[in-house]
Amino acid sequence: MEKIEVQFKKLLNYAKLPEYETKGAVGCDIGLVLGDEEVLYPHEVKSFPTGFAIKIPDGFEAQIRNRAGMARKGLVVANSPATIDSDHIGEVQVLLLNVTNKPMRIIPGQKVAQLVFSPVVKAEFKVEG
Repeated sequence: MEKIEVQFKKLLNYAKLPEYETKGAVGCDIGLVLGDEEVLYPHEVKSFPTGFAIKIPDGFEAQIRNRAGMARKGLVVANSPATIDSDHIGEVQVLLLNVTNKPMRIIPGQKVAQLVFSPVVKAEFKVEG
């Protein structure tokens, strides 16, 4: 399995490093940094902070995707897969959507999404005619 070096910067002291839950996991789980518990109401979309920034090598991207366990409960990444480009330098945030008909509690440190890294291929467009 190929590995890439991704620079990680904590923007808050209590931000957690993304982690692979198993040896064969493709995505690394990412958690949220919240001052207190929050509520995501039915069909509400809201951006949540992770407290970290990453620098992805040129030629790669990262995607924020749903975690299966959270999706089963009705909490999904609204723009899944969300793309993080190699030139993105700001905080990684997760845009969550509650697809249920009941409010959902979001707690500090909760692992709500996963981060997957992939090589990028760019298109060269040729105009016909």
